[in-house]
Parts: sequence; C-alpha cells; structure tokens
Amino acid sequence: MANVKVTLDGQIGATWTTAFSQAVTQLNTLFDQKGIAVTLSMTGSGPVISARTDPSIGITAVHGTARTERTSSGRLVRSDVKLPPQIQINTPNGLRPAGPGIYLVVAAHELVHSLGHDGHNSHLMAQVFQKVLGDSPDGDKIQAGSVSLPPLRLSNDSVQILKGIW
Repeated sequence: MANVKVTLDGQIGATWTTAFSQAVTQLNTLFDQKGIAVTLSMTGSGPVISARTDPSIGITAVHGTARTERTSSGRLVRSDVKLPPQIQINTPNGLRPAGPGIYLVVAAHELVHSLGHDGHNSHLMAQVFQKVLGDSPDGDKIQAGSVSLPPLRLSNDSVQILKGIW
C-alpha cells in the first residue's frame, strides 16, 4: 500500500482545512472499498500533495489546479494544488459563501487529479460542475451530469484508472 502525504499552506484557512481533512478520510474509505492501493494522510510520509489558495482563481469558480510531477508509470512524485481563496454561490439574495460540501468535492477532485487521474470523465472527476443551492450552506451540492455530490463517488472508469496506477 502506497502512502501519500497531504500538506496545507498555513494561510489556506479553516474551510479548506476541514474540506481536505474530510476528503482524505472519505477518499481513503472509497479507495479501500474499491481496491485502490493508496492511502492519503495529513501527517504521514511519502510523496507530497501540497495545497494553497491562489487569488487569481475567481470566487465563482468550482475548481482548482494541480501541477503534478509523476514517474514514468504515473505514480506521484509531488503535486502543487492551487484553489480559490473562497467559493461563492449565487442565491436569490446575491452571492454568499458556498457550503462545506462544495469545498469537499473540489478538494477531493484535485486530490484525485494529483494521484494520476488526468482526464474528466464523470462523477467526482467530471469536466463541468454546477453549484446547486441548498436551503442553507450545509445543503449546497455539486451537480456532475446526473450525479449529485457529496457524498463522494468515483465512476468505474476512475476506479480502473487509479487501480492501474496504484
């Protein structure tokens, strides 16, 4: 089983810190269930995925970027993830900060990219995400085609891609 360490820049903030902590836990559960031989850890060792915010990514964006270095077999050497400082969602009363579920999905999406899933096929790794307004921020979701996230879900194609690497 390979280990990958996730580190967060000290300026990333509580919302992203919580999202990454939950993404690590939930992805590890999915990886275990699907037989993907990698474990993410906020304190462990191994190749490092580092995350920080980047003000050049707009607040209405539902994405980050991952610049990743990999071995010839696709395994992670290191990855630098950049995220918007804040994600906002449009409501009838104007923009407000998006709820924690949206941050969770974006964090998990960028972690899976860092692990070697380059493309955008469906579910967690969709190309286009739409923010879905909840009755409160806790109810906000991401729509990826016909799939609503959270909870985090990996398509069968994504599982096969990750299994091929890990």
